[in-house]
Amino acid sequence: MENESKREYVTELPLEIQKMLKNIDFPIERKEVIEQARKSKAIPDILRELGMLPDKKYNSAEDLAEELHIVYIGVPA
Repeated sequence: MENESKREYVTELPLEIQKMLKNIDFPIERKEVIEQARKSKAIPDILRELGMLPDKKYNSAEDLAEELHIVYIGVPA
């Protein structure tokens, strides 16, 4: 059930980030996420938002999306 709710975070992200998540091999560190975004020529706003992520290892797209949700909206209910 928890993974289902986390999957919703992925679909709520901007399309550019959703596409990037499909090309990431997990687990991944924040700095590697930012590097992947640079390589895919992400817009500066996306790079800035990724830079706001906690510096840790992300084990899945859902984990990364949950943290991005916090960056965009705040702590999930």
